[in-house]
Amino acid sequence: VPGGRSCPGQSPPGLREILAKKKDFAQLEDFNRGASDEQYQKEYFENLNNPELARKRAEMKKKEEGPTKSKNDLPAKTLSDEEKIEIYSRWEDTEDTTLMWKIVNGNAVDDLERWLKADPGVAWLRSGDGRGPMWWAFESKNQDIVTILMKMGVPHSDKDKNGLTPVDLLKE
Repeated sequence: VPGGRSCPGQSPPGLREILAKKKDFAQLEDFNRGASDEQYQKEYFENLNNPELARKRAEMKKKEEGPTKSKNDLPAKTLSDEEKIEIYSRWEDTEDTTLMWKIVNGNAVDDLERWLKADPGVAWLRSGDGRGPMWWAFESKNQDIVTILMKMGVPHSDKDKNGLTPVDLLKE
């Protein structure tokens, strides 16, 4: 277009640096490019079919690469007592309480530790029935998670809407 900002076949000047880094899309059937993705595809489908193996491979690769600065290396956020009370007194069913229940019942200690480091307030979550991670940890007899939560100061003697403490769940 005469008088336009760019000419046919040329990129706008502000995008040249970005476009220089691009990698063209290639279909799996593209036999003309000479490179093979067989190894990548094989590992991709193995990882898809066996997530535990994928997790172990990722951990091994991380160890080989050595320590790196990441978001997880940030100092843990601390909560004031007022923030803990505010979270702990809010009883509601949310995506976070559902996820926490799954993590605790699935004994996903590493996932819990990562989440607590990023957001320590989740230790104080309570669902609509007044239960939270401490209740679920006692209920599933998960000592590791009970210990983590106790170290964070989460009480184990408070009551849910039925008057049960986390410790009471051991008796059931």
